[in-house]
Amino acid sequence: MFFSKEEEKMRRILSVILCLCMLCTLAAAAQADALFTAGTYEGEGTGNNTSVPVRVQVVLSQSGIESVTVISHEETEAIAAIPLEQIPADIVRYQSLAVDTVSGATMTSRGIIEAVSDAIAKSGADPQALMTPIEKETVDLGDRTTTTDVLVIGAGGTGLASAMTVLQGGQNVILVEKNARVGGSTAVSGAVVAAEGTYYTDTIGIEPDYDAWLASWKEAADSETVIIGEDPGFPTYDRVSQYFREVATAVNWTEDTGVAHWVSYPFFPNTYYQVPEYLIDKETGAADPEGGYMLTDRMAAWFTENGGDLRLSTRGTKLLTNEAGDVIGAVVEDANGAYEIYAENVVLATGGFAASQEMMDQYLPQFADWLDLTTSGSGSTGDGMRMAVEVGGVMYNDPYVITLGSTSRNSAAVQFVMSINLWYRLVVNSSAERFFNEGYMPYQTTVTLSRIEDGIAWAIGDSQYAGAQELAAGVDGVELVTADTIEGLAEAMGVDAAALKATIDRYNEIPAAGVDEDFGKDAALATAINTAPYYAVRVYVCTGGTIGGVKTNSDYQVIREDGTAIPGLYAGGEVSNREMYAYAYSSGSGVGYALASGHAIGLHILGK
Repeated sequence: MFFSKEEEKMRRILSVILCLCMLCTLAAAAQADALFTAGTYEGEGTGNNTSVPVRVQVVLSQSGIESVTVISHEETEAIAAIPLEQIPADIVRYQSLAVDTVSGATMTSRGIIEAVSDAIAKSGADPQALMTPIEKETVDLGDRTTTTDVLVIGAGGTGLASAMTVLQGGQNVILVEKNARVGGSTAVSGAVVAAEGTYYTDTIGIEPDYDAWLASWKEAADSETVIIGEDPGFPTYDRVSQYFREVATAVNWTEDTGVAHWVSYPFFPNTYYQVPEYLIDKETGAADPEGGYMLTDRMAAWFTENGGDLRLSTRGTKLLTNEAGDVIGAVVEDANGAYEIYAENVVLATGGFAASQEMMDQYLPQFADWLDLTTSGSGSTGDGMRMAVEVGGVMYNDPYVITLGSTSRNSAAVQFVMSINLWYRLVVNSSAERFFNEGYMPYQTTVTLSRIEDGIAWAIGDSQYAGAQELAAGVDGVELVTADTIEGLAEAMGVDAAALKATIDRYNEIPAAGVDEDFGKDAALATAINTAPYYAVRVYVCTGGTIGGVKTNSDYQVIREDGTAIPGLYAGGEVSNREMYAYAYSSGSGVGYALASGHAIGLHILGK
């Protein structure tokens, strides 16, 4: 077919127009198929530290999430390290916000996911479109039933000490931990230990005087019983005396293994309080109050480097017994399912139950409302106690909390009200009235706060407080409020202005008169509140764990109701610590008891 010149020209023009139309259609279709508006976006989310957001930077292409970077946070190192790396990587890998949180760091994980969701929303996309559950394939590993000499369940201070000791003695050990990293409550502590007879106390000339130490322990326990109004029948002083010697042995053993060199605790220098040297800041000389993870990380490294079998994200679910009722192993579970580990001895080192809503509601309902404020490890959900009871173990009666006094839900105000810092504050209830001696010891403060009917207490201060600038920066209008007048402060607190003014006026008489005629507070702890701006901080109970657990004998063997030991089953740390205390733990004994009981269990298994 032949075309004239004019027809050929027109045909070419039409072809070009058709191509352009097709290109426009394809472009429009591509645009319609784009998931995102390409670009870099930032977002914020609330992690474990509710006062300082987790901030992320998200890079999007039209077709997907290219990268997620956490650009700032103030999460606790021992808790946050794994989710800060894993959650962003998983979001990019699966192109989804429905990724699994990290066991033991749920709040930090959720904060990162929330921050990414916020960034995606800022791009104009709908984050909910990325919440479709991820279909993950489990790996069929076949029959994973295995046998070992010792199975330790829980890799906190107790479990690590036990596993290390048994491994050092030549036995095969499997150590399982339900969280994604080791440490337990020891990891989020300051790793402070009170002990006599250690290499450190020897170097500073402190001679062990266990009788004097026991006498002070008894005095404190008697005082606690008076405050509470009931006698629990504990401590068992033979067990306390045993502990004094065991903790010295354990501390020196950690030094011998090279996992810690113990030095003076800066807050109480040249006393029996000691910390691993690496917790001390070389520039400031202060000890890291949350540096316990440095100790547990080193213990875990020693264990694995010396041939120990460490299995993280693996939960103990059920103990295995023979026909005689002896414990012969346990069922454990990880992401690929459950399997059995048979062992001659099983050590329960899973911590207390301060992080279990169910158990706190059941055993300690007066403290259950402050579950989120415990400094106990997130894995402290009573797993070991439950497993022990299922095979004949018995819970101690009258459990209690490890009392740390007071705290705040606003991180900027924690130092203002935490523990003995409350000594220097005026504290009022919802009627704007004082109701106790703020100079109480922390355990007394814990009891007093737990007995407030409506749970409302405020700590009052002014601009004379050394950390006033930090308070000012952290004002949130709920947990931390401020005003230039007492009347304005009362309004922000939601209390009667006249009552608050009268209370402050009365409190201001204490430093001038040199005596507190109302509650007997040491006048040296009181400072007049008279310099604007004024601050008020909500005060809450702070717990560090639980006192109680399952009954054990002096060799840490779990016992039945009739007092006989369950062969093959041990429990240490907070799984069984009722024998040690009345209602308050002794400062420096939390980590001390973890190390001491764990090491002693290991020695008993070895027949030493």
